Amino acid sequence: MILTRVDGHVTSSHGDPSLKGQKIVLCTPIDDGGGATGSPIAALDPLGAGRHSRVYITTDGDCSRRTTNCEDSPIRNQVIGLIDQA
Repeated sequence: MILTRVDGHVTSSHGDPSLKGQKIVLCTPIDDGGGATGSPIAALDPLGAGRHSRVYITTDGDCSRRTTNCEDSPIRNQVIGLIDQA
């Protein structure tokens, strides 16, 4: 799992059929203080995270393939947890 911040969403006029209707977000890896620690990562977002939300993503492609119901889906990253802001 990677702690990240949602920085935006992805739109495309062409894409893999397995991703049709799926929400994809750009997530930047962050440290506990919120500072960026890496480059943005595209991730499937079945949970509906909003912009600037802190989320956990997984890089386990099997999880994303189950979400898309397609063994050949090209996406491997997926939002798996929303972090409450206290």
